[in-house]
Amino acid sequence: YDDELLFCHEGGVDVGDVDAKAERLQVLTGDSLSTDQVVSSLLSKVPAAKQNNLALFIVALFNFYKDLHFAYLEINPLVMLGDNKTVVPLDMAAKLDETAIFLIAQKWGEIDYPPPFGRDAYPEEALIRDMDGRTGASLKLTILNE
Repeated sequence: YDDELLFCHEGGVDVGDVDAKAERLQVLTGDSLSTDQVVSSLLSKVPAAKQNNLALFIVALFNFYKDLHFAYLEINPLVMLGDNKTVVPLDMAAKLDETAIFLIAQKWGEIDYPPPFGRDAYPEEALIRDMDGRTGASLKLTILNE
């Protein structure tokens, strides 16, 4: 298994087909990521003066992603200021791997997961979710038919 990093030097709402335009870098599970890998694989279209600091940001973000057990993390757009040092994420979407809660709950803090299908959770679902947060087992319950 691996994690895949996509980087598109064009950002914003009207990027178009990101899968076609983005540079890709696959990192095997358990492997670390270096700034050299990021620069050579993802940042070829970024001005040279910005590459090192942007690569440092991407490596730190990837380590954050792994440490907190994210399943998905997207920043769009990402802006680097004129000083070529300051990276500013303007918008972000993320998904946590809920099954890792027993490993990482202290770092996550209190998280309320929305009930499935856009409805309020049934009391039985809330009970199982509470039990899931207190055990190393993965407990899930979704009531489909009332």
